[in-house]
Amino acid sequence: MAGGLPARTIGGMTTLPATSRVPTGAVLLAGLGAQFADDVAYFVLPPTAVLAPLGGLLAILLTAAAARYVSRDRTGAAVARTGLAVGATSAAVGLLAAGLGWVAILLAGLTVLAGVAGAVVGRGLTARVDR
Repeated sequence: MAGGLPARTIGGMTTLPATSRVPTGAVLLAGLGAQFADDVAYFVLPPTAVLAPLGGLLAILLTAAAARYVSRDRTGAAVARTGLAVGATSAAVGLLAAGLGWVAILLAGLTVLAGVAGAVVGRGLTARVDR
């Protein structure tokens, strides 16, 4: 038993179950922060309001960065799941704030992808196969 979970034998190979808990509080905070950080920047620094049309793109970039930060202590599948949770939370908050227009839905889809990509890209999680 590894960590209280039983090992399984499948086709002659013993596998250990992969636990992939997602930190709920950190995911919620990261999703909310990624969506509303640009609003705070416009309030604190009024000259940045010129960049208001790029708010959706800024939220996507902040989602990727937040997913990278929240998933920093995770390994294996938990990295992608945490990124997916951050992206989905950020997208849901964005849709609640912006409505269900086609641009908002498109940006929400990109936000979910950015959450996963931000968590996974550059970590070397994929196995390299040498022939």
